[in-house]
Amino acid sequence: MLMLKLAFRNILRNKRRTLLTMLSMFGGYFLLVLSFSVQFGSYEQVIKFFTKDSTGHAQISEVGYQDKPTLYAAVPATDEFYQQLMAQPGVTQATSRIVSSALAYGESKSFPVRVLGIDVDKEADMTFLKEKVKQGRYFNAQPDVDDYYEVMIGASVAQQLQVTIGDEIILISQGADGSIANDLYMVVGIIGTKDGQEARDVYMPLAAAQDFFVMPGQSHYWAVLTENYKESTALATELDQWLVDQKRLEAVSWQVVADEFYRTMKADIDGGYVAYYIIIFLVCIGVLNTVLMSVMERTGEFGVLKAIGTSPRRLFALIVIETMLLAGISCLAGFILVMPFNYYVASVGFALPNPMEVSGVIMSHMRGLWNVSVFLEPALIVLGSAAFISIFPALRAARIVPIKAMRSL
Repeated sequence: MLMLKLAFRNILRNKRRTLLTMLSMFGGYFLLVLSFSVQFGSYEQVIKFFTKDSTGHAQISEVGYQDKPTLYAAVPATDEFYQQLMAQPGVTQATSRIVSSALAYGESKSFPVRVLGIDVDKEADMTFLKEKVKQGRYFNAQPDVDDYYEVMIGASVAQQLQVTIGDEIILISQGADGSIANDLYMVVGIIGTKDGQEARDVYMPLAAAQDFFVMPGQSHYWAVLTENYKESTALATELDQWLVDQKRLEAVSWQVVADEFYRTMKADIDGGYVAYYIIIFLVCIGVLNTVLMSVMERTGEFGVLKAIGTSPRRLFALIVIETMLLAGISCLAGFILVMPFNYYVASVGFALPNPMEVSGVIMSHMRGLWNVSVFLEPALIVLGSAAFISIFPALRAARIVPIKAMRSL
């Protein structure tokens, strides 16, 4: 307690210098909090959209399917398997999908497309697919009165084939049994834009895709959601243990499914940390200069203290405590003042000059993050940096020779 009182008294000796030093630390903390909030908040938005609408938080597929997707790698797509899957801890939603390619024909043109067979009802509850319908309507799972299954097509498919709502398209591909797959479908909806990820897609009910590709009771993978995307690795591990008896099946997290996207995101985060540490480095230079000046001005005082028996360890601790006290007060002030700014960024956000499409959904605002780590991590960085830069001035004070020091009085 005595050391703390001495440290507090010492930092109040030169109020102007103390204030400038604290402003430097305060500014570093303030900028770090807002930077962390915006960067990690934007990534959280993107990941939530991407995983919910596209990959799921985890996927169940045949071993090797993620490395080399193939028509012949299948998983059970029965009600029994679905009920067993939903009974697993952490699983909140799940849907099975068939994904393959085909050649689509309109009245006079053809176009290569990606065919997705989906559970119409589960997909509407789990993803944003229904919101992406730009023309027409969301399709039905059952065939119409003429026994035609309904499909929804991407904007590029509609443009290239010159088809619109109510027109028919023909799909030709290969069945899982080696046969030639071909059938006629009715277009009831056009989804996304020509630049969106669904531009070249054809969506059809899962039962229609199973008939088309000759995959009765099967699909290519199950997309599974849990409460929080941050638990995706744990979810994949749990599902993998559940599938241990079915040696040909495996569960992987979205980080494995979307490996390129995940690595790009990690690289961008690492690049952001470089910028943050540059900010801290600049702050540290100013703080180091202030602490050194303080030690040099008090050389005579430290000499007297050592002469009357103060140990070098106590002088070392005194300088470190003074620096940490400055950093702590600066972070506390920064925390109080940055809270309303970060609350606005997290709740309201700011409009993007050019709205971007994420997984087919337009994002017009970018929001920050509001959690403990956004405030705590910058504080730890500032405090840790302050502790580090205080070591050199503290060592200088601890090594002062009393006789030489007192000559400066």
